[in-house]
Amino acid sequence: MLLGRATERAALETLLDRVRAGMSQVIVLRGEAGIGKTALLDAVAEAGTDLQVLRVAGVEAEAEFPFAALHRLLVAYVNDLDGLPATQRQALSVAFGLTDGLAADRFLVSLAVLSLLARTAVRGPVLCCVDDTQWLDRESLNVLAFVARRVHAEGIGLVFTVRTGTDDVAVLEGLPVLMVEGLPQPDALELLRSVVSGVLDPKVAGQIVTATRGNPLAITDLSASLTGNQLAGALLLPEPLPVGNRLEAHYLQQVRRFASATQRWLLVAAAEPQGDIGYVTAAAADLGVRPEAADEAERAKLVTLAAEIRFRHPLVRSAVYGGATSSERRRAHQALAVATTRTADADRRAWHRASAALQPDEEVAADLVLAAGRAANRGGYAARATFLTRAAELTPDERARAGRLLAAADAAFTSGAPTQAQMLLDAIDPDLLDATGQGNRLMLRARTIVALGAERGMAQVPATCLAAYEAFRGDRPELARTALLGAIDGSLASEYLIEGTDLRRIAETVTRRPGRGETLTDLVLDAFAMSVVSVPDAVPLIRRATTWLATGEVSDTVLLTHYLTGVTLCTRIWADRTREAILHRTAAVARRTGALQVLEIALFALATHETTLGRLEAADELLLEVHQLRSAVASTPYMWEVFRSPEQVGWRALDDAPEHIGRARQAATWLGMGASVCLTDLGSIILDLARGNYAAAATTAAALIEDDYAGAYARVLPDLIEAAVYAEDRDRAGQALELLIERATTSGSPWALGLLDRSRALLAPDSAAEDLFRSAIATLGDTAAVGDLARAYLLYGEWLRRQRRRRDARDPLRTALAMFEELGAPAFAERTRQELLATGETARKRNPETAGDLTPQEAAIAALARDGLTNPEIAERLFISTSTVDYHLRKVFRKLGVESRRQLGRVL
Repeated sequence: MLLGRATERAALETLLDRVRAGMSQVIVLRGEAGIGKTALLDAVAEAGTDLQVLRVAGVEAEAEFPFAALHRLLVAYVNDLDGLPATQRQALSVAFGLTDGLAADRFLVSLAVLSLLARTAVRGPVLCCVDDTQWLDRESLNVLAFVARRVHAEGIGLVFTVRTGTDDVAVLEGLPVLMVEGLPQPDALELLRSVVSGVLDPKVAGQIVTATRGNPLAITDLSASLTGNQLAGALLLPEPLPVGNRLEAHYLQQVRRFASATQRWLLVAAAEPQGDIGYVTAAAADLGVRPEAADEAERAKLVTLAAEIRFRHPLVRSAVYGGATSSERRRAHQALAVATTRTADADRRAWHRASAALQPDEEVAADLVLAAGRAANRGGYAARATFLTRAAELTPDERARAGRLLAAADAAFTSGAPTQAQMLLDAIDPDLLDATGQGNRLMLRARTIVALGAERGMAQVPATCLAAYEAFRGDRPELARTALLGAIDGSLASEYLIEGTDLRRIAETVTRRPGRGETLTDLVLDAFAMSVVSVPDAVPLIRRATTWLATGEVSDTVLLTHYLTGVTLCTRIWADRTREAILHRTAAVARRTGALQVLEIALFALATHETTLGRLEAADELLLEVHQLRSAVASTPYMWEVFRSPEQVGWRALDDAPEHIGRARQAATWLGMGASVCLTDLGSIILDLARGNYAAAATTAAALIEDDYAGAYARVLPDLIEAAVYAEDRDRAGQALELLIERATTSGSPWALGLLDRSRALLAPDSAAEDLFRSAIATLGDTAAVGDLARAYLLYGEWLRRQRRRRDARDPLRTALAMFEELGAPAFAERTRQELLATGETARKRNPETAGDLTPQEAAIAALARDGLTNPEIAERLFISTSTVDYHLRKVFRKLGVESRRQLGRVL
């Protein structure tokens, strides 16, 4: 019977009620060992017998085996994978070892489990109970944390228990936590009385409850260890009482009173990760221990023997294992290695052999390397890192040891553990690696410092990749080209904050590279190098390279490693359609292959592209998806800030826009991401232009152009010209126009030429200005740049009013106002409205429409449904379940007053 716990039980009952109603909820029960977390888990499972209850408990000795806990949790449903999308089905099948294939991507596995649980919940609500979460294998833990963050309206409940003082469950941070404290004194006293059969002195009872702080396990086991005279108050209690951290020592003392054969049997059982009775019996026999040796421990209720061996509490297992000497543990593992004979358990056998080894042993190390390969084939990169790290420790040859440490670091990084990867890299002596190994170490170092969000991390990437290029270029030309691409991508991200090299040195290195050919990689490299020297001269190369990326035959790997450079080259020549095609193609490949980190960056770049064109609603939808992905990818607070699109903030112009932009600038500066710092400048320029702060906008834009990173900010020139003209600095505007003429005519794109006409009109004599404004409007009207078109109407209307043609000014100003309101650019709309008032016309603010009542996620789902995507397609796009999509769509229909998806097009 569960005593007390009214608060905890009420919270768990609420979870059950919500799950029965078709909603989803997560609770993390956190507390010290023995505090009653498992009892609460038992209680909620018993109360949820009308639900489909799935249970799993973490086992410390099993934590190195990939997806082990997840497989045990879902073992009853492994035959239900056929209904999953093909990529998810394949990923989960490989992870569970049901089929062979490419290593399972951890994010695809996570999405597959979410889909599987959601499909299971269609047949009835599901309750997942996960005990001792701190001891799950890392792959299973990451998957369950992913699922916990995305359930919403599927009818799925997840209850985790976590022991305080463990720091291996950071991925659960942010989920709802219910702290489990000791029992209140009345309940603790009632529990104590229920387990003491004889006389219990009230003062002694009070001492026990106070000392144990209401910990149920400590109360139960402490009372059992005291004599009748002590409980009755006739003898003093021992000091100190074995509670808290001393509880494990109490169990060890109890074990050491057993016969030596029983102690050896318990040690073998503690060392066997899955409680396999057959293996334990065989290994114990090898040590001269008969099966009957378990009886004494079973009578003491420290273990139970059924289908598998279970310890009374994980503290008992850790007390047995930790209390043995190292030589005793090695003998136990050696016996288990001999006993573990099933082919499917080869990894466990390898781990036992490694645990039994005292000195370096190449045969044992090689066995671990094979286990690491099997783990990687299933997508178990965390396990691969662990196996390889231990293999390195057992490797006699120092050069082979360094290579295995490098492979372990790479596996740790791939598993999403950059801190572990960094520690392993620090343990390597570079002089022990060959040239290829040194290059790989440097490339991994570059990726790691970025993933960690280290101060000025991105600024160090280009020089690190150049050093890797030098290591590769003699023997591995293909890796050398990859390193050059890394240096280029790093320089494009770090821009003016770059450290240890500069753009021209990178371009010169690219130009001097040996073995230049006619591949796409060579074309992209040459286009970049030429653009650093002269953008006009590079235009033919840029067009060839970017067209190939957008429409040509390109492998997935090449596209995902080349797209960023291609997108930047497009930006330099205003090739908006090609840029958009590359980004859409990259996003599609990243979705299909589960490359979520690439997908996140590609979608953010696509959102920036949409914002630049003024298509703010489309940008909002993309940014919501970016933020969904950001929650799936490990991130620091600063990395969150740089993914909030300051340019979009400038267009939306909310009251706190300057603060948002300021935080993003601070974060980008810390990270060494100069390009992101410049994006905050773009946001400030847009905001200042919209609010009429022309001098500030001109100053910011002029600084960007003055430090222009190889033509990267030519698109700011029209903003600078507008701001300078309105700030009455025609000299600065004229200088910017000369540069814009060169850049826009070189590009030749309608977007660039329309902006050129608009900018010329601002500086032209009155006799020529109107024709230029009309030409700009006509040219921009044939492009996707609706934001620039709206601004052209605004500038034309303002010019007409200044010409005292107030009646003529009203039409373009009305058009501009309608466009800005449609775009959702309130500050530009207000600037336009004031101009209309100056013409003598009253312009009312548009009332917000019902669509404005939608939450960001509802709006994104509604937009995708409007565009024809099915619920499963929307779920895959937003990394949520189909049930959550269905739930939000019902709310959308109700809010918008529509009855079908076809009607969404009329209201959105």
